[in-house]
Amino acid sequence: MSWLALILFVAFIIYLYKLCTPSSHLWKYGNQIPGPKPLPIVGNALVFISEKTILESLWNTVRQYGPVARLWLGKQLFITLTDPKDIEVFLARNVHMNKSGSYRLLDSWLGKKGMLTGDADVWKVHRKLLTPSFHFKILENAVGMIEKHANIMCQQLESRVEQPEFDITDYVEKCSLDIICETAMGIDLQCQTARYSRYLENLKTITLVMIARIFQPWLHTEFLFNISTSGRIYNKALPVIKSHVLKVITDRKEMLTSKNSLNDQTDDGTKKPKPFLDFILAESNFTNEEIEDEVQTIMFAGHDTTKTGISFCLYALSNNPHVQEKLIEEIDDMVAQKGENLSIQDYNSMKYMDNVIKEGLRIYSPVPIVARKVAEDVTLPSGFTLPVGSEANFCLLFLHNDEKYFEEPNKFKPERFEHQERKNPFEYIPFSAGSRNCVGQKFANIEMKVVLFKFFQKYRLLPATKTTTIDLETGIVLRSLQGLPVRIARRN
Repeated sequence: MSWLALILFVAFIIYLYKLCTPSSHLWKYGNQIPGPKPLPIVGNALVFISEKTILESLWNTVRQYGPVARLWLGKQLFITLTDPKDIEVFLARNVHMNKSGSYRLLDSWLGKKGMLTGDADVWKVHRKLLTPSFHFKILENAVGMIEKHANIMCQQLESRVEQPEFDITDYVEKCSLDIICETAMGIDLQCQTARYSRYLENLKTITLVMIARIFQPWLHTEFLFNISTSGRIYNKALPVIKSHVLKVITDRKEMLTSKNSLNDQTDDGTKKPKPFLDFILAESNFTNEEIEDEVQTIMFAGHDTTKTGISFCLYALSNNPHVQEKLIEEIDDMVAQKGENLSIQDYNSMKYMDNVIKEGLRIYSPVPIVARKVAEDVTLPSGFTLPVGSEANFCLLFLHNDEKYFEEPNKFKPERFEHQERKNPFEYIPFSAGSRNCVGQKFANIEMKVVLFKFFQKYRLLPATKTTTIDLETGIVLRSLQGLPVRIARRN
């Protein structure tokens, strides 16, 4: 038995070595790019174990090796870019359109046919078919629903007034999920007033497991992942997520076939906008698999990124009272001029709020990393050649906090967006850029404005009693390991 065990062990090592050995082309060009010395089989993956967070590991690598830094994750060449001129090479051209191979690890969750993870051929078809569901007129009609859920969030926060600090993310997350499900799916989950925690709890589990898996090349193989602790946790959480999404699709189908259950009018009697899901269900070119993949994507990306943007913005405002007071003044002026019922044009006319949101998205970029597969050898303006098959990773969080492009980057200064012209438009790209930018960025922007408006009509934010430094981490979207502690006080 000992000889058999030895033979099996040697065979496994040989298999693992072949699995993790890069091609000669990748190896040749990859090692011309600055980066730490790789170890056999694992490459530089141990870098992500020695630090507190993945983002901290990446940031230290960039500090040490520069704006073009190389890491080996097994046989995968992972190149971090933080120079806007280098990033422009990828995002301004329709050449490197496929997401990186790391996104394939999300297939069992988000599928291969959604706009977030799908290859360029799938993305082009879906983007063309679904863009009308984000038309300005639909966004305009969605404002009332966003206001409704923002008001519910404010009601839920009443119990926190003049109380000890708490994590504002929990409240914003449920509000954002309610908003995306009613506006995009036509389903009012009532997440804020009823128990709907299983979806959110398991979603958090899945995102944390998947981002960790990306940086652990020994778990890229499905067999090894499935027998690992992380894989077992993931496979337990995944059915919960899928069942909730399938229920949303089923419920909406039933509503569309039953006139009695379909309420297509708002409280004031106007016709509700046609939800995103209705566009998909009415599109004959979409298979059941594609429908599920798109709904999975929208329910996740449509609420998680916006929740992150709003929550971090509120956290920043709690620690910058002078900015908060200026924002409140603009809100009060708008109410004095227009009253309580604002149009989308009214929300968009508030310039200081716009700058506050831009600054929040800069200093706390909701999607800290965007990745693409290098489709052909490309020489960057910085002089390095990225070989075909490598992964180009644009670290937006680092770019947006680089003093070369933003003076005093650690300070929350909305005024920086008043008159400042960017030397390169790719210095600030919170929603990515180019053809494959975020299709829902206008929706996210109006949602953030409405929620902030409703919140500051009623409350002021106070900083946490205990001053703590938050540690930023990526669970696909940005998060804080300590949560985002704030206190609130009633304005009136």
